This record gives sequence, C-alpha cells and structure tokens, in this order.
Amino acid sequence: MATSKKLEIIYHDGQPDGIRSVRRHLSIVTTYVIPRTMLSDAKNISGINRPGIYYLINEDEDNNIAQIYVGQTRNGISRLDDHNRSKDFWNKAIMFLADNKTFSLDIISGLEEYAISKAWESKRYKVENSVKPKYDIDEYDLVSIEEIYDEIKFVMATLGYKLENTQENTKNAQILHTTRNGITALGVYSGDKFDVLEGSEINMDKSVHLPKYNKQRQELLDDGHIISENGKSILKITLTFNTPSGASNFVLGGSTNGWAEWKNSDGKTLDELFRKS
Repeated sequence: MATSKKLEIIYHDGQPDGIRSVRRHLSIVTTYVIPRTMLSDAKNISGINRPGIYYLINEDEDNNIAQIYVGQTRNGISRLDDHNRSKDFWNKAIMFLADNKTFSLDIISGLEEYAISKAWESKRYKVENSVKPKYDIDEYDLVSIEEIYDEIKFVMATLGYKLENTQENTKNAQILHTTRNGITALGVYSGDKFDVLEGSEINMDKSVHLPKYNKQRQELLDDGHIISENGKSILKITLTFNTPSGASNFVLGGSTNGWAEWKNSDGKTLDELFRKS
C-alpha cells in the first residue's frame, strides 16, 4: 500500500499563481515558488534566506518546462538577484531551502550536482547549465542527497513539473502508439498529461492547425531536438502535452482526435482504455 503524504501550502499574496511556500509534513525542506515579477515581494518572507538549491524555469504555452537552470545558494533568495540581472530566459524560480544545520555545504554542492545530472538525463527540456559542477559526491552523503531529491521530484510533480527521465516515467506505464501516413510515434498517458517519447517520428511535411505547435516544431528543429534520420524527422527528447489530442496534433499535423489516434499494442484506443473501461 502506498504511503500517504501531506502537503501544506501558503499563498502569500492570496493568489493561486503568486508566491507560494510548500512544505511536506515533518520535512526538513521548504519549497518556495516565486514568479520573477514578484522577486522583491518574496524577500520579505521569513526563512527565505536559508541555504539550498533552486530551479529557474521558463514555461511554454502549455505550462510545461521549456528551459531549466539548476543552482545552489547559501543565502536563499539573495542569490536570485544575480540571475535577475544576467539571465533573461526564466519566468519562475522554485527554491528548496532547509535550515543551516540540516544542509551542510557538502550536501548543497552534492545536491546541485545530482540535480543537474538528472536534468540532463531527463531529455525533457533545454538545460541552461552548460558546465557540470566538478564535485564528487561522498558515498555517505549520497543516501541523504537521493532522499532530498526524491522529495524535490515529488513536490515538483505536484506543481505540474516532471523531472524524471523517460525510462523512469515509462518502465511501469503502458506504451501507446499512433501510425498514420508512414509516421510512427510512441507515447504514455498518465491520466493528466500525455508524453510523446524520444524516438517518435514527426510529420514535418504537414502543418498543425494550431500555430503554437508549428512554432514549437521549428524551435525544436533549430535546437537539434528534432533531427533528420533516413529521410524522417525524429524527436530526440520527450515532450509533455496537456491533452492526447495536442500530442497527436504535434506529431501528425492537422487537427486530430488523440483519444482515437493513440492505441495500445492490442489496438485499443485511448478512449476505450480510459473512458470506456
């Protein structure tokens, strides 16, 4: 039986998309979600100058992470002032801070290195960290770092952001496929979001009826995340969509019904699997 978890959220300005602090029951870590435009206001929150790590993220039009940067801080939110001046891409900071006694310098440095490595492994978004920290994690610290990162991953997921890599996300999931006009793509549906998996083929010859997906295609092509192999356009990262139809539209072009397009290995549609089961 799965273990229940309790989260407490404070909406500091009374707005659901404003400054928030999140804490799991009995946890040593507090999460702070800070829109970039509210950075100055967040500095007044008690405890926000503690050490930890943080993510700077840029969200796409579907509120999924498009770009991400991972860093460490010894004085909490004050570290973000430098990034506010020097980095243009981000629109939200998510900080994971603990008290000084809990997060030693070794734990902070190890956690930063571990989180950057996981971000690169995920193949879900563009990672703005160009250099991996030169830090060797002590084997005695690794257990603590893995436990803290598991909590970070859980809290990020509750906020709507997936950090895990493709293999972790799909090893226990049912793989779906869509095949049309010589295009074959694979995906996974969580009941909330739909992931188009790395290695899927994209019909770049047919435009999508929604301009935002054509723009996304071009950006991925420019960044090398869609490449040409044997005359076909291949996706080299995993993409997350809010709906099955958004996913099938992106892959196949035009306007499609994802509930009918995506099927399992037995030929059952997503509609049959989730809506009529």
